[in-house]
Amino acid sequence: MKNALTTLRSHLQTLEALARSAHPDGARLQTQFLLTQQHCQNQLLPLGDLYPDAQPVLTEINRTFRLLAIDVAFLQAARQSLTAQQRQRQLGDKLDQLLGFCAALEQTIDPIVAEE
Repeated sequence: MKNALTTLRSHLQTLEALARSAHPDGARLQTQFLLTQQHCQNQLLPLGDLYPDAQPVLTEINRTFRLLAIDVAFLQAARQSLTAQQRQRQLGDKLDQLLGFCAALEQTIDPIVAEE
């Protein structure tokens, strides 16, 4: 479980660095996003079955990933600099939310894991 969260954080930080770069590479951004989303779906979302207390946080993570997918697509489609900057900010905000959800998930699951 900790490895899954550590890996997700690493993916999110890489994605955040790509998104916040001066001129984000749309293809690399999309590839990193898909890798991160796939990791989350395969490694974290199934934890809801094992840790019911974590389900609300996992639901928010899943919802935020769906919104993030839209932001990635909009950033790739942005043609004007001002629009691209706005999309980058939105993308960065969602990534910050996801990192916060990772911390909340760890706090929710850690006491349970310690008891086992």
